[in-house]
Amino acid sequence: MTEPRQEKEQRFSKDDKLATKPALAFAYHMPDKNTPEYYAMGLLDQILLQGNDSRLYQALVQERGYTGSVSGGINSGLGNMFNYNGPMLWDGSLVYDKTVSADSVVAVLDREIQKLDKEGVSQELLDLAIVKMRSDLYDQVSQLYGFGKADLLATFALFENDPKRINQLETEFRKVTPELMQKTLREYLRPTNRTILTINPLAKS
Repeated sequence: MTEPRQEKEQRFSKDDKLATKPALAFAYHMPDKNTPEYYAMGLLDQILLQGNDSRLYQALVQERGYTGSVSGGINSGLGNMFNYNGPMLWDGSLVYDKTVSADSVVAVLDREIQKLDKEGVSQELLDLAIVKMRSDLYDQVSQLYGFGKADLLATFALFENDPKRINQLETEFRKVTPELMQKTLREYLRPTNRTILTINPLAKS
């Protein structure tokens, strides 16, 4: 399965009679799996969205207090960035304060991506992202008494006929360069490559 390149941002909204606070989700199309850009997106996810040191957590939670948390990732609703086949999204979501507009949240998202683009990804920042990714990978492998390892072995056997690929993942991430990070950011984290969904709360708080 394939999807055409998205050339225009899409926005949707939905009323929720049970919600007491507004919410927003954003999603960007991923690079094709196992390409150099795919691994670069995995590291951009670590920088922008994963952990309390991530750019979006710092900007939305720590600096502005728009929300108490922001979550997401690659294939975040169903699994991880490895156990899928076909088109995929990098996405994030948050419930935010009623006094904040959806446009303000999106503006912070844009600002952090643009800031990373302008400053560039230093080798030091890239190395930190690799350490975080390595930690997450080994957490996945060891979770649920070995189920995580079995899941990855089955994934690579089913989709690529190569279960030994589980031993090559860290090497692939270490091939990513700062230049590739910037190239990937500019192509895949552009506004025209995303869809935004906002939830309008209708319940009384």
